[in-house]
Parts: sequence; structure tokens; C-alpha cells
Amino acid sequence: MVLTACGDGLEAYGVAAPRTDDNAVWLWTGEKPNAPACPGHRLDFWEGWADVGAVEECGVCACGPALCTLPSNVTAHRSLRCGDHGTQIVFDEPDADEDHSGVCRKAAPPVPSEVFASVTFEPPALAAECVASPSFDPPPISGRFAKACPMGPGIHASIDWQACISPEDDGQCPPGFNIRWEFKERIADARTCTPCSCEPPVGGSCEAELLVYAETSCTTKIIGGGFGVDQNDSRCTDTDPLPIAAMRAVLTRQRPGTCAPTWPVSQAIGDLVSGERRVFCCSNNFN
Repeated sequence: MVLTACGDGLEAYGVAAPRTDDNAVWLWTGEKPNAPACPGHRLDFWEGWADVGAVEECGVCACGPALCTLPSNVTAHRSLRCGDHGTQIVFDEPDADEDHSGVCRKAAPPVPSEVFASVTFEPPALAAECVASPSFDPPPISGRFAKACPMGPGIHASIDWQACISPEDDGQCPPGFNIRWEFKERIADARTCTPCSCEPPVGGSCEAELLVYAETSCTTKIIGGGFGVDQNDSRCTDTDPLPIAAMRAVLTRQRPGTCAPTWPVSQAIGDLVSGERRVFCCSNNFN
């Protein structure tokens, strides 16, 4: 038998018909907010929660390695042994998604041989910071979920639903509807997670080989051969009387630095906001 919005048929069970403000509903409850569609495919419904709880920790923070960055500049000097301040040679940048190691980078523009006598190669370097864990989403809410759907003539519900009405004026449930539920209007989740961050890198070492070319194709005429440079020192060398048209830089040794998280755990901050309280007096006898 179906309980209608007006309580038709309750008298046969010895239960007085509900008042007009009883707001008779079908009620579904569960531990997850995965309620089925309303009986009769009604689109007007109410949702709420009870016994709400949430974990305070969003996730464990971690830091990636501080990798080596390749040298990108060469300084040309008019005097031998890099005896003057010099002029920095600008090379084009590889595509962002390319592995920069060994990429031929053209000078923009090439530097004529008659304007310099020596060059300084800058050293490779460790990245200034480590990449922290990406932002976490707030942890799921736990509790008991409720969905209330209006009744109506001819609308039948499965055994997963309970027939419910409002309590008496004194808050008590009437005979035949002694299953009492109390929920608050569905929660608005205003929580966010604190971002992860990293301490400065420690340890690590980098070494690179630098090659300078007189041609933009980086195929022939290497000026002065290749030079190994570590992260603690630049390298000055006198050059052959050839222009500087391109360079390559290749990491020959890379031991990444490490970073500790600034704090070990990302915390959930903000509030779970709930609405007004609603009480249901329910029965399983009307399905």
C-alpha cells in the first residue's frame, strides 16, 4: 500500500491521518550521497546529513628533486684571459617541452671574431627550489545521508525507502511512525587544503660540458674544444680567431639536491556549513 501526500489509507492501520502540514515524504538514508532517483521521478526533493565528520588531513606533502639547470650564457671579452668585464652573448631558447641537454642554440646575432679574444662560460646550477606536491582536494565527508521526496497518488517506492511524516507539536513521533530521524539540510563544503611548500635545496652537484661553434648548425669548427664546468666555478678560455655562432651544453654529471617539506601534512581548513534541522517520523509498513 502507498502512503499518499495526504495520508490516504493510514486509518486502516489504526493510525490517524496526518495533519495537512505533515509533509508526508519517502525517505532514503545511507552512508554515501548516492541516493536513487525519487519515486515517481519527482524532481523536488530535500537532502540532508547527520553525524557529520571529516578527516582533518588532506594528504602528505612531498618535494621533488632540485635538478641541475644547464648553462645558458657565454660572455665574450676583448682581452685575453677574460681581463675585462665583457659582453654577454644571447642565445635563442629551446622549446619549453624539449630536453635542453645538447640542443644547438644559435647566437642572436653571431659575434664576429675580431671583437673578442676570450670567453667565460657560466657554470651549471641547481634549481633554486624543489617542486612541491600539487594541491589536494578536501577529504570526503562522512556521516549519514538522507534524501526526502514528496509523496503523491499512485507513486510507489521500493523497500529502500521509508514512509515518513513530521513529528507532533511536542516533537514526539505518533504511533505507527516510531522510527525517528533527525537531519540537517545538506552541507555546503567550504573547506580548502593548505598548500604544500618546500625548504631550500641542500646537497647536489652538477657538471656540464660546453661547446662553442663558429657555425649555426653546430656541426663543425668547435672553438677551443669542449670545456667541463662544475657548478662552483665558471671557466675562462682564450679562443681561436673565429666567430661565435652557436653553443651546446650537455650535463655530464647530475646529482639532484633534496628538499624537505615546510610542513609534513596538508591540513583541511574552512567550515562544513549545514542548514536547518528537520525531523522525520518514519514507518517501514507502507511500501
